Amino acid sequence: MKPGDKAKLTKQTFLHKGIFIFTGSTVEIKEVQSDKAIVVYNDKEGYPHDLEMNLTDLAPLS
Repeated sequence: MKPGDKAKLTKQTFLHKGIFIFTGSTVEIKEVQSDKAIVVYNDKEGYPHDLEMNLTDLAPLS
């Protein structure tokens, strides 16, 4: 995965700063580090949120 790619969250639904992040949501890769990635998640109102995720919690879109 590289910046600009879209991915699907495989991590179980969780709460992040008062916002539910749902399993199966599509995110955009913003930055990739060794075993983590910064992704942009858009909530149901369309507001973007930066999340730090393990690469194992992301799957490429097919």
